[in-house]
Amino acid sequence: FFAFYTASGLVGGAMLLQQFGMDYEKALLLGTAIIVAYTFIGGFLAVSWTDFFQGTLMFIFLLVVPAIAIKELGGWHETLDLITEHGPHYLDPVNEFNGFLFINLMAWGLGYFGQPHILVRYMAVKTVDAIPLARRICISWMSLSMLGAVLTGFVGIAFFKLEGIHHESIFIVFSQKLFSPWLSGILFAAILSSIMCAIDSQMLASSSALTEDIYRRLLR
Repeated sequence: FFAFYTASGLVGGAMLLQQFGMDYEKALLLGTAIIVAYTFIGGFLAVSWTDFFQGTLMFIFLLVVPAIAIKELGGWHETLDLITEHGPHYLDPVNEFNGFLFINLMAWGLGYFGQPHILVRYMAVKTVDAIPLARRICISWMSLSMLGAVLTGFVGIAFFKLEGIHHESIFIVFSQKLFSPWLSGILFAAILSSIMCAIDSQMLASSSALTEDIYRRLLR
């Protein structure tokens, strides 16, 4: 799982770097080298600090992008009207909902709390008294970030009028449509931040499992 997750993130990062005209293989190697370098040199502290700044960047733009898009469309009610024109089912959260999707939703949602790269943050808390604050920060960050991500895709239905834009690239297209090249570059950095944030955390967790659970227990 760690290998697949890390590899998929690196591939996503390479695809994004292609936006700058880089060769795919070179972009993949460059992204890998940067992430491995600061994770290897700085360890847990480097990953924690980079995740903080990268997470802040993601948090801001996930809320800013849909808010500006809604303003460009004339407001929330106008946005809903445009989405309704494309199909009322877009406003139905349980449309085509079935047992498989329910199991998938529960597996992802409940499994999130047991992910090693998240638990290790709580394990690093200096005192037990800091746990409630850490819990509030984590839940608030995730709730607002997920809301921004969902709104980005939701508003994209009205903004782009189903023009055949791939749903995975909707944030990139928004950054190019709504902002100047300078701000668009910063938004690209936010996307790269989300990829790097996931990869370095998974890399650190997998290396810890390898050294502690296998090397230390079986060999030394």
